[in-house]
Parts: sequence; structure tokens; C-alpha cells
Amino acid sequence: MITKPPLRSFFTVLEFALIFLLVLPAVSFGQNKRLIMVTEQWPPFRMNDVNSPSGFRGIDIDITNKLSETLGITIEIQRHPWARALELMRNGQADMVTGTAFTPERETFMHYIPVSYYSVRPVFYTQKGKGKLIKSYEDLYGPSVGYSLNSAYFEPFNSDSKINKVGISTEVQLLQILALGRINITIGTDPNISYDVARLGYRDVLEPTTYQPPNKTELFIALSRKSGAMDLAQEIEQALRRLMTDGSIDKIIKEYR
Repeated sequence: MITKPPLRSFFTVLEFALIFLLVLPAVSFGQNKRLIMVTEQWPPFRMNDVNSPSGFRGIDIDITNKLSETLGITIEIQRHPWARALELMRNGQADMVTGTAFTPERETFMHYIPVSYYSVRPVFYTQKGKGKLIKSYEDLYGPSVGYSLNSAYFEPFNSDSKINKVGISTEVQLLQILALGRINITIGTDPNISYDVARLGYRDVLEPTTYQPPNKTELFIALSRKSGAMDLAQEIEQALRRLMTDGSIDKIIKEYR
């Protein structure tokens, strides 16, 4: 004869199982969560590398790997054009970006980790021999000025509708069409644009303009506000601060100078 367990005992087991299932994701989140970082080439922060599992190497990649190791989570790096990367962050299909400048518009869909790990400065380039023609900000009115779509440089340039701006997908493409004379000027950020000018063999073709803005652009890591990664925001901030304090970030940056 089979004796049935008391009904209350059955519900006790069921309740325990449900509680366990509810608690389990929170306990194992830090160990098993896979974050998706979206990015594109932007030397020396993200450079193409066929020998790397992610297809990239650079400052941001090394910092990301350090964070992954420190936090005990997997960070999958996916390649997307910057405009597409931001859209993925907006709708929560991606979790994280690195090397992003702050803008109020981006802050509506991204949480900025409040620790800037590097700063770049905006810089203008033109064809060789024409750099002296651009002596002030006002000289930007009239010529065509290329810029990378969805990038933030400095104010008032970002919001200045009187400048004849030409939006292109990447800074590399901007340099290529500038070298061909299809635009008059391009804006980029140093050290990125100087690196690309040298890498593409344009040192004898292009030069900086006399006018250069004094601004600096702080770079941040940001999380999608629609991502579960928001639960890790404080841990990521603490880990990044430790990496800066113990000299790890400086060491990484020096390797790419």
C-alpha cells in the first residue's frame, strides 16, 4: 500500500522550489551573465586584429577584458557601425559601449559609468597646404566639413546648423574622401585621427588646420538603460575605479602610445 504524503508537505516542497528558482538568477547573475558590447574600429582604442577572438585589440578591448576578469562575467564584443551600435543600446539589444562621449540625448537611453578613463580632443584636418586658411571657428562657415555620424565633438560645433556638415559613417571614410578632395575639411578626435592619417599614408596629403578647438572630450563606459546590465552598474564603477587607482589603466594606455 502506497501512502500519500501530507498535502501540506507537498506545498512546502513546491513553495521551496519556487523560492529557489526565483532566487537563483539573482545569485548566479554575476557569474553567468553574458554582456554584449557593441563597437566599431576606432584606433588606438579599438583596432582590427584577425588573431583576436573578438576581431579587435586596443585600449578599450584590454580594459573590457580586465573588467570581465575582475567581475567574473563574459563580455561578448560585437562589431557594428557606431550609429547602429547606439540604436542597439537604445532598444536594449546591446548592453554596453566603451569610449563614448556624454550627450544629454544619449543619457536618455544610456547610463554613464561616472568614471572617465581617458579624454580625447577634437581636431580639424584639411588638404596639405590649406591648413592656414582655417584660422578661427568662423572660418568653418562656407567649406564642407565632414563628420562621423552620431558622434559628439564639442559645442557649439555639435549643434551649429550654419556649418555645411557632411555626415559619413566612419572617420576612416572621412579621411579617404578628404584626401580625394570631395570635402574641404573633416573633424575627428586625437589621438585617433592622427593614428589613422599615419596608418593610411596620408601624412603628405593631409594636415591639421591652424584653428583647433581647445576642448577635451571625456570618454566613458555606458550601459543600456533597458539592459539587465544596469544591475551591475555599481560593480562596474567600483571595478573601473580600482583599475585606475592601481595603475592598470595607465599601463594599458602606455602600451598603445
